[in-house]
Amino acid sequence: MIFLLILIATNVFLLSRITFFPYPELFVYPYLTNHGLIPYKNIFDQHFPGLMFFPVNLNNLGMVIPEIARYWQYGLVIIIQILLFFIAKKIFNSSKKAILVNLVFLAWQPFFEGWVLWIDSFLPLFLLPAFYFSYEAWKNGKAKNIYLSGLFLGIGLVFKQVVAPLVVVVFILLFLRRRNVKDALWFLIGFLPFPLLMLEYIFSKGIFTDFWYWTVIFNLTTFAQYGKLAPTFSELFRVFSVYGFSIFALINKKSRNLAVWIGIFALGALFSSNARFDFVHFQPSLPFICLLTVMTLEFCWRKAKFLIPIYIIGSSIFLFTFYKGNLGNKVFFFGDSEKRIVVEIQKLSGPNDKIFTLGTLPHIYQMADRLPPGNVFVFQFPWFMMKAEDRVLAGLINDPPRVVIRDLTAEVDDKNLVSFMPKISDYVKENYKVIDKIDSTEIMIKK
Repeated sequence: MIFLLILIATNVFLLSRITFFPYPELFVYPYLTNHGLIPYKNIFDQHFPGLMFFPVNLNNLGMVIPEIARYWQYGLVIIIQILLFFIAKKIFNSSKKAILVNLVFLAWQPFFEGWVLWIDSFLPLFLLPAFYFSYEAWKNGKAKNIYLSGLFLGIGLVFKQVVAPLVVVVFILLFLRRRNVKDALWFLIGFLPFPLLMLEYIFSKGIFTDFWYWTVIFNLTTFAQYGKLAPTFSELFRVFSVYGFSIFALINKKSRNLAVWIGIFALGALFSSNARFDFVHFQPSLPFICLLTVMTLEFCWRKAKFLIPIYIIGSSIFLFTFYKGNLGNKVFFFGDSEKRIVVEIQKLSGPNDKIFTLGTLPHIYQMADRLPPGNVFVFQFPWFMMKAEDRVLAGLINDPPRVVIRDLTAEVDDKNLVSFMPKISDYVKENYKVIDKIDSTEIMIKK
C-alpha cells in the first residue's frame, strides 16, 4: 500500500508540473444546459449526455474554473490507479505484479495526453470494473458478476456511444459461454437502467429526433466524412511501440484466456480513437494495455530477457522527449488573453445581454456568464457549420448580440474556421465594428 501511495502521489505530482488542457465543452455545455438551453435542440453536439447535458452535470457539481478541473483530473487518476491495483492483484494473484501495473500506468498515463481532461478521461472508471466483473462472469457464470458487468457498461455508454461495440461483444461472449438465457437477462437487467434513464430524459425534453440526428446520423455521415483526423507517422510509431509490446502477452498458453479477455477490452476501448487520432482517445484502453504489458514483461523475464532493456530504453527516450516539451504551468484556453477578453465583454454588456463568438473561444459564454444569441450554440468546426450555419445566423438576426468577438485567423486541422460560415461572417462584418483587439481576437459592437 505504501508503494501504491507513492506511485499515485508521483502521478499527481507529474500532472501538476505539465501543461493542462481541459476541453472547453466540459465547461460551456453544462453551463448552457443549466441556463435553459436544451441539448441537441439548442446545443448542437454529437456526444451522449454524460456529465455535460443531464440536470446533474459538471457545472452544478462545481467544475466551473480550470483550477477545479485540475482536481477532477487528479481525482480520476487516483481512482483509476486504485482500481488498477485491486483488479490486477485479483487477476494476477500478486501484489508485486499489481504494483508493476501501476508503475507502467504511471509511465504512460501523462504521455498519452493524460494532461488533457475529456470524456475519455472518465471512461476507465466504468470500463475497468466492467472488465473485472465480466471476466469473473466468464469464469464462473455468477449472476452477480454478469449483472455488474452490464451495469458498468451501461454507465459507460451514457458517457460515450463508442462503448456500444464493446457492449455487444461482451454480451455475445458471456451468452455463448454457457448459452443460458438467464445470463443474457442478468446482463440486460444490469445494462439497461442508465441508458433507459438517458432515453427517458431525452423523450421528456421532446428532443429524440434531434438527439438521434446529432449522435448517430451526423456522426456516421458529415462527421465521418469531414471530421476525421488521421495520425502522423510519428504518432503511429509511438502507439505501435507502446501498444505493440503488449501483444507478447498472448504467447503464454497458461494465461492466454486472461490476456484475450483483457485484449477484448483494450480493443473495444480503442473505438474512441477511431474518428480523430488524438492521444487522449487512448486513455480508455491504456489501463488494459498496462495489464497486458506486465504479462508481457513476465513472459520476457522467463523467455526473452533481452526485450526488457529494449523496452525500458525505448520508453525512457519517449518519456524524456515528452516531458521536455510539456513541462510548464500553461492552461490551454484559460490564459491571460481569455481573462482580458472576459473583462471587456463584461464592461460592454449586462448580465442579460447576448454575446457572440465568431471563430474563437466557444467557452467564453461560461467564462463571461453570458448566453449566445437566439439561445443557439454550436462549436464552429467546419463539419458542424455545414449543417448549423443557418440556425446560428437566424439567432443572430432575431436576437442581435450586444458584443461580438471575432478571430479571422482561427483554424482547426489547418482549416480557417470563418471561411466555413460566410453568411455569418458577412452579417457580422456588415452590422458590427471593431473597437479593440486582444492578440488576434477582435472586440466588436454594433455600428
